[in-house]
Amino acid sequence: MRASLKTLLVFALIVSISAFTTAIDKTYYWEQYNIEITVPRDFKILKNTSNEFELEGDGMEMYMYIWNQKKITIDDMDEATVTAAKELKLQEIDEEESFKNGDFEGYYVEGFKDGDRVMIAGVIDMNSRTNFFIVLTFDDKDAEAEKEALKILESIDHK
Repeated sequence: MRASLKTLLVFALIVSISAFTTAIDKTYYWEQYNIEITVPRDFKILKNTSNEFELEGDGMEMYMYIWNQKKITIDDMDEATVTAAKELKLQEIDEEESFKNGDFEGYYVEGFKDGDRVMIAGVIDMNSRTNFFIVLTFDDKDAEAEKEALKILESIDHK
């Protein structure tokens, strides 16, 4: 009997942990482009138009905007992302990397500006001609937010 009670308690603990883990994120949809993105639960939509999708959470802001509607290559997007980072006048660039997530490919640049960490990612939807940028900003000293920003990029998917 004792072993089955222990098993039941362990099972209950696992279920409650997995329920908590799935409860901390929320998926939003950019309806015009059939794109979903998962962010921390505290994020709220500030703008959702055909050109812009803006969310804000505790200590982090996210801004997505359509770049162009032409079929482009990942090399074009790499170059465009670096150019966009230069136009933002980042004071330093710490990291540059490409990523692939399902039907989406992209390139991101992470840097620093005016006390904030800035991550800008150029993203190509390989199934359409939808190309967009995502800009994530958060406190430079918030290591957890940096992990969360990468997790957000990895969550981009189709609805």
